[in-house]
Amino acid sequence: MHREMTCTISDDYWADFYTRSKSGAPVYPSQFAAFAINEFAGVDGVIEFGCGNGRDSHFFATNGFELLALDASEQAIALCHSRNRYEHARYRPCKASSAGREIEGFLQGKRKVAVYARFFLHAINEGEQCGFLEVLSSLLPSGSQLFLEYRTIDDARQEKEFGNDHYRRYLEHRETLATIEAAGFSIAYEVEGRGLAKYKDEDARVGRCVAIKG
Repeated sequence: MHREMTCTISDDYWADFYTRSKSGAPVYPSQFAAFAINEFAGVDGVIEFGCGNGRDSHFFATNGFELLALDASEQAIALCHSRNRYEHARYRPCKASSAGREIEGFLQGKRKVAVYARFFLHAINEGEQCGFLEVLSSLLPSGSQLFLEYRTIDDARQEKEFGNDHYRRYLEHRETLATIEAAGFSIAYEVEGRGLAKYKDEDARVGRCVAIKG
């Protein structure tokens, strides 16, 4: 069973976070984005879930990848639109479990894609995670790649640079990998530890994986 931190899931929290003029959130690409872009293998496009302020999606678009970036926060998507300079990058306000139409449209003419979701799984509940994996399993072409990074249970007690006042679901790494495999993916790479998502004084304990759609 995944272990949860009991915090309120609040759309108002993210609305406020992304509308603040100086939220402090970095705009340069994450360590995970730098890792992932070197692992994209012959993909025709990138789909990002939970794109936030667009720090990683902008990085992918800058490097020429056709992009679909999704976030449930309309404020986050508005911020991304204001910063976007690329016709091959599109940003849409959408929850993962209801993203089927957006994904189907993006997949037209594509043989395989990379799906990227950093710090996304631990920001949704278990039911939403099931919906997310079901959508990917049913729609992604065979051979598509799935890149995931998420906080694991040993990270729960650590102080966070952006505070502890919003929902986080800390995941057991091995159980999460098994859930991904049960959804029709094979694990090509996985690791858990610190040093992978360091930001200022915070060195989160995270799990990473690259999975391939069967």
